Amino acid sequence: MVAADMETTASRYWDDIDGEFDLPVAEITGTLPAELVGTLYRNGAGRWNIGTERVESIFDTDGMVSAFVLDGTGVRFRNRFVRTKHYQQSLAAGRPTGRGLAYQRPGGLRANAFRLPTNTANTNVMINADRLLALWEGGRPHELDLDTLATIGMSDLGGALKGPVAAYSAHYTYDPVSDTKVNFGFDAYFPRLDLGHVLRGPGRGRRLRELAEELVPRPRLRLYETDARGITRYRRAVPLPGLGLVHDMALTRRYAVFVVSPLRINPLALTGYASFWDSMHFDTDQPAYFVLAPRDGGPVRTVATDPFFHWHFTNAYDDGDDVVVELPRFAPHSFAGMKNYTAHIRSDGAQLASNGPDPVVLTRFRIGGSGRVRTEALADFGCEFPQIDQRRSTLPQRFSYVVLQDPSRFGGQGIARIDHQTGADQIHCPDGNMLVEPTFVPRPGSTAEDDGWVLTVGYQESVHRSRLMIFDAAKIADGPIAEAWLPFHVPMSYHGTFTSRVAR
Repeated sequence: MVAADMETTASRYWDDIDGEFDLPVAEITGTLPAELVGTLYRNGAGRWNIGTERVESIFDTDGMVSAFVLDGTGVRFRNRFVRTKHYQQSLAAGRPTGRGLAYQRPGGLRANAFRLPTNTANTNVMINADRLLALWEGGRPHELDLDTLATIGMSDLGGALKGPVAAYSAHYTYDPVSDTKVNFGFDAYFPRLDLGHVLRGPGRGRRLRELAEELVPRPRLRLYETDARGITRYRRAVPLPGLGLVHDMALTRRYAVFVVSPLRINPLALTGYASFWDSMHFDTDQPAYFVLAPRDGGPVRTVATDPFFHWHFTNAYDDGDDVVVELPRFAPHSFAGMKNYTAHIRSDGAQLASNGPDPVVLTRFRIGGSGRVRTEALADFGCEFPQIDQRRSTLPQRFSYVVLQDPSRFGGQGIARIDHQTGADQIHCPDGNMLVEPTFVPRPGSTAEDDGWVLTVGYQESVHRSRLMIFDAAKIADGPIAEAWLPFHVPMSYHGTFTSRVAR
């Protein structure tokens, strides 16, 4: 994603949804698969205007969870805003009341100093026993009712989340072997200091300077594991080699896998001098690091490689002594454009460029036992929001499904299927459409990796409407086999999950 070189007309995709709904979908084209039964939950933006103020950043919109309910005969749509503290206070005030990641409260330093970004619960959802969790980057999850989507309240997951922030990331990873979900939360700690040593004897000035350096908090992650009953346990701490943005994680049988890119956050952002997003910079002279945390609690491996940035993992797995990691890789020089685009997505000058420099390349990294890192491109088009058959998580997968984002070659945003065995790809990318993250749903009783359906939500600009799109997973290029059209549009949602449970 890069910023445009010239101004274009901003898409109506970024308009507010007209309200909260609970309705049967009357217009269905194609044929709904009778075996496809369950609920697709998605989370993302819904409210881009608060009173007279307009939200520009995808990070600072209030979370809206939607549900497409398939009962074998039809589709029902339901959506609700997450009743976070910010949503309720800003609704009453008629303006944003919290400090965002890219948004500053009016009033300068005094109004923003020592305020963390407000929890908007807008990024992902996770089914946790009999609850739906609305997830966000830097705070506790919000519990929702699986049927009505009503907000129950913030959760510390049975006391598992500790600390003043108690963060639980938006990106958990499913382990199909143990039937658990593994997630992380950002944390910071101060090292233990021997103040007596600092104050005794000669050289005290030097030791005081060293002490000042030690007083800078050290970043780390807390790792959590949730079993099939919804019980969450703290597993271990993972120290990081720098204060950067860690948005996602992957799992192998041996490791929890993280990437710390040379994206650095100026800690002075906490003073309120600028937004947290504006306080970040990408240092192309520094390496990126793979952080491999053994799931059995052993010493953490940190492996340096050439600088790059990424948002999301596709998958990871062990291959002998090697660790294989797959993800969409941003070239280092593309960070500035991506930063502008995500923080000003509604502005005319921040749309995707038609002639951007490098696409975001789906890349395989092979990390050897010696620390050598080899890379291999897996597609020749730009893409993001990768997904797989979750039964292959932590194991080698043959197929990956991605959102196609390559405006230099395509007139819309579509989805694609990549066959890693043959190298072939299938693409569905209609002009004037925006399709979101694809979700693979296996056919009941099937074990084949591509025997099932891919679900996405598509927006068509010409009619300003959205629809649930259902594809045969093996035939993406043939287009959807069914579409359930809403009478209105749904703004961009970021991530979601499917369950065979039919919401009531």
